[in-house]
Amino acid sequence: MEAKTTITIPEAYRVIIEDLRLLQRDGQNPNKMTEKQKASTWKSLCDFGWIYPIVTNKDGMLTDGEQRVDVCLEHSEFFGPVLRLPVEDVDRRILRQVLNKLKGTHDKLLDAQEFKRIKEAGGKEELQGVLGITDETLDRYDKLLDDAENEQGALLDSSFEIVVKCKDEPQQQERFGKLKDMWGEDVRILTL
Repeated sequence: MEAKTTITIPEAYRVIIEDLRLLQRDGQNPNKMTEKQKASTWKSLCDFGWIYPIVTNKDGMLTDGEQRVDVCLEHSEFFGPVLRLPVEDVDRRILRQVLNKLKGTHDKLLDAQEFKRIKEAGGKEELQGVLGITDETLDRYDKLLDDAENEQGALLDSSFEIVVKCKDEPQQQERFGKLKDMWGEDVRILTL
């Protein structure tokens, strides 16, 4: 197996080496990486090897490690350790949320979509339990999703935004007014 990859694989992981090209994606992972983060991930894999495996469900649907898979494939590294867990789709999504919260940067709109799918699959209480989020927080994500549907029509369009943290609502209103005067219609308030 070692000849299939140039990345160091711990002895304990050698029995779970798989072809990364055969793993499946749902296209709904809210965790995204910048080019700089991808380069850092590749350097880490080269320097330290596979510290922990890719995680999938029993059918090979990615749960954790999608970016590592992408980085490896971009560098023609096609094999790595894959831990397949016997979990249902809703549990796979919850596990992805938990593991993504530990690392990476999140797209709140994609989070909102993922939370909606988890709730629709009956996983709301478990989601709240493992992430420690309240009904009010989920309501804010629902509102974000509704607002996005009403304002943009298309949920997954990329946009580049600036976030200004305010200590309270009056300060938020004041800063909003100043920014709106400078930039006009491209400024909006988002409270999370």
